[in-house]
Amino acid sequence: MALRAKDIAEMLGVSTATVSLVLNNKPGVGEQKRQEIIQKIKDLNCEYMLKDVAVNKGNVGFVVYKRCGRIVDESPFFTYILEGINGRINNYGYNLNFIYLNKDMTPEAQRMQLMSANCKGLIIFGVEMQHEDLQVFKDSGLPFSVLDNSFQENDVDSVAINNMLGTAKAIQYLYDMGHREIGYVRSKVRINSFDERYQVYKQQLKKLGLEYNKGFVMDVGYSEIEARRNTREYLKKSAGLPTAFFVENDFLACSVMQEMTELGYRVPEDVSVIGFDNRPISQMVQPKMTTINVPKDIFGPAAVDLLMTRMKSGREQSLKIEIGTDLIVRDSVKRIER
Repeated sequence: MALRAKDIAEMLGVSTATVSLVLNNKPGVGEQKRQEIIQKIKDLNCEYMLKDVAVNKGNVGFVVYKRCGRIVDESPFFTYILEGINGRINNYGYNLNFIYLNKDMTPEAQRMQLMSANCKGLIIFGVEMQHEDLQVFKDSGLPFSVLDNSFQENDVDSVAINNMLGTAKAIQYLYDMGHREIGYVRSKVRINSFDERYQVYKQQLKKLGLEYNKGFVMDVGYSEIEARRNTREYLKKSAGLPTAFFVENDFLACSVMQEMTELGYRVPEDVSVIGFDNRPISQMVQPKMTTINVPKDIFGPAAVDLLMTRMKSGREQSLKIEIGTDLIVRDSVKRIER
């Protein structure tokens, strides 16, 4: 008679539920215990029970690359997509191994850090990276895909947000809500994604027949303290406000909104605000923030899938995936009747 999960559980002194989690490739079992159960099943010549179990194939590195550290350290976006990345990595039979690199390290130190992690491939969180930062990964000989930076001019696999689509949706929504004086909150810390959003903002104004007013561009530091201080300085010296601001991400947008409120400005009655990313904080502020949603359930796993196709096929051509966005309407944008 064929053995059952209950039989394996009794032999190992664990619960049937534990064995079931292993057989169904589900989380909730430590790696050492998981491998013990798998090995017992193999010893009993019951490999048929393991048909859905991903065998441990080694490590895949998740590289957090810090160039300035401000974007990565201050309310890091990658924490919102890690669950999806780890789940997809596990489904392929690999473990996720964190690797931290920064621009201040010598190329040799970066290379040693990568090699000592003993990884078969890399997912690189490249939000702060510039083109020259890619060289150490190319020289490593390891297959990799870059997450949150498209590197359009480089022959590397990448998964990035479609900043053009997201920004265009935000500006179009403000226009459809009757806004004709649309401002922009720009981070003083620049990354490729922010630069793309700023360029599309100006392009969309022109497309809609609206004037680009440099006085409607608010530059703020990338921390809550700096952003609030710069918002206060801007409001005090401004000769007049736009009716709405598009902000480069939700983190900055929340800081700007909070400072405006403390200074007596009402959002959205006096000025409307729209963010980008749809981070949890966008629903915690008052009023709840209208924003552009990045689908986090597919953003990270797409980078894993891209890496796996490279590792399996050894293809030489790069692939680039752009993740679409959608508008999340909440309470921070006022309709202006015209």
